[in-house]
Amino acid sequence: MSMSAVADVKVAVAANFKPTLTLLVEQFMLEHPNTHVSISSASTGVLYAQIERGAPFDLFLSADSERPRRLEQKSLVEKNTRKNYALGQLVLWIKGQSDVAASSLDTFTGRLAIANPKLAPFGLAAEQTLQKLEKYEQLKPRIVMGNNVAQTAHYIQTGAAQAGFVALSQVLSITSDAKEYWLLPSHLYSPINQQMAVIKQKGRSEQETKETLALYQFILGTKGQGLIVKSGYQSSEMQTIPRVKPDAQ
Repeated sequence: MSMSAVADVKVAVAANFKPTLTLLVEQFMLEHPNTHVSISSASTGVLYAQIERGAPFDLFLSADSERPRRLEQKSLVEKNTRKNYALGQLVLWIKGQSDVAASSLDTFTGRLAIANPKLAPFGLAAEQTLQKLEKYEQLKPRIVMGNNVAQTAHYIQTGAAQAGFVALSQVLSITSDAKEYWLLPSHLYSPINQQMAVIKQKGRSEQETKETLALYQFILGTKGQGLIVKSGYQSSEMQTIPRVKPDAQ
């Protein structure tokens, strides 16, 4: 493949991060016009299983650190490419309600959407939060489970569920009303350290390898991290505690 030919970089991304990755890719392609980036999105668990079975992805952006670590242990990723790229933030979103907080769950009687905890890190964080708040058993009969956090947000948008736990980045792209959601304090769930890694691929061209690494570096660089923070994540280097509404203490 000549240097002027189009390089095709195939990216597997966790559902919560797809909208942000789309923005990152748009900016990246302004600087790399001869590169085409293909995006495949699903839950972290589903993508992990696909990569294990040999799916032809070049870059994997997970919503946790565990799956990239496992792939590294199986020698399926390029050496020294497993890195944090973002810290996910979880919110409780109740569409149409004002001043959402922990106490909102005390009187909640509708359906509550969460992502499948076995497949989606944001779903696991939601489950941990409900257990910490001692609300899990009370709400369990009314939990509606999505395959991933994008489907979970869709349930709330369409009214299939009246509330749910989703990524901050998702509600920021859907509603401008900050009163509709509660940004959860970090002590309620394990940190959602989102990691990525370059996947080993036989037969990948020199140009495709170059462009895969260029996208990888762009995401970790100043421009990429700035856009990631603006989209509702914390920087990969940050571990600060989210703001807490007074009645959530």
